[in-house]
Amino acid sequence: MRNRLAIITVATLLPLGGGASLAMASQAAPAPLAPVTITGTVDECVSGSSPVKVTVATAHGSQADTKGVKSSNEYSVTFKNIPKKGRNATATVTCADKTKYTQGFRIDGGPDANPVTQEVNLEPE
Repeated sequence: MRNRLAIITVATLLPLGGGASLAMASQAAPAPLAPVTITGTVDECVSGSSPVKVTVATAHGSQADTKGVKSSNEYSVTFKNIPKKGRNATATVTCADKTKYTQGFRIDGGPDANPVTQEVNLEPE
């Protein structure tokens, strides 16, 4: 009889403990990452050709802008996966004559879930 009572007690308490740990695990979920928008101006290529595209790449993906670059020599791309500690990035500017130039920089993540804007002006070396 004692063994049966012990088994029933353990069987009754086990689901309660599992549910509590599951509730605690859902509370420990990390905060969502803030979207980071990179904007700026784009200088002409060394050849004098106009820029037609800007691609900004990190180790975890890339974003491109052609519309703003062609019409105003300005660009804007948004990343949704930049952690607070930031990521290294490389911008590649493609010009009308197919020449390119690159510029490295760091994308800084936001301190919370609020959107962040970072200005990076691009120019050939």
